[in-house]
Amino acid sequence: MSVWVPRTIIAVVVLGVGVAIYSIAVGEGGPQAVEIEGRVEVQKLIAGIRQEGERLGSPDAPVEIDVFTDVRAVPAAEFQLEVIDPVIVEYVREGRAQINLRHFSFGRTAVTEPALGAYVAGEQGHQWQFAELVLRNLSAAGPAGTDEEFLERIAAVTPGLEKDEWDAAFTEELRAQSEDPGYESPVDEDGRLAFDLKLSAEPAVMVTGPGGAETLPPTPSLAEVRAAIERVEVPAT
Repeated sequence: MSVWVPRTIIAVVVLGVGVAIYSIAVGEGGPQAVEIEGRVEVQKLIAGIRQEGERLGSPDAPVEIDVFTDVRAVPAAEFQLEVIDPVIVEYVREGRAQINLRHFSFGRTAVTEPALGAYVAGEQGHQWQFAELVLRNLSAAGPAGTDEEFLERIAAVTPGLEKDEWDAAFTEELRAQSEDPGYESPVDEDGRLAFDLKLSAEPAVMVTGPGGAETLPPTPSLAEVRAAIERVEVPAT
């Protein structure tokens, strides 16, 4: 039986306006500070909105939005900034919609560590902050990509997240994945749902409300999402 041993990092956290500096990376010229950006902006976007697991927003909101995304992917980061973040401000914060984060791979490989890291953060009610910070800092992930070390840096600066609790839960999820081939997490369930909906390998949005349900074309524009929300929030006649 294999035993997963987490890597540890030595870090210093310095908070500034919109920037959190946490770890030291070694590159040409010696150690260099690695910046995790956007902490203040993310907290401003999310703070004060009810959050539970994958859901952001009031469970009583009449419209439910499912966003299928790959938190490792640059197209997902662009889509989040240009489409999803404005939807959070305009509809979720105003109580008109609730939004669920669904993890879905845009490539041939499975969505694993970053999605699991976000899921574990969601157990503390901070999945959306964690995912937002991952997406906003993909360029800081380094040659290894969104690996455990990068995710630990994200967890360390995610507003409100208890890092030690996240570490323990994340380690347990990775151990379960590696030791039990039959283990299924909510991340796997998201993938099955995306498959059942026949979603393509692009960001996807499904909206449901009193007026019905709509699965939008791949990578919908903000205007398309707004129009769909406004159509389904009115009861069908």
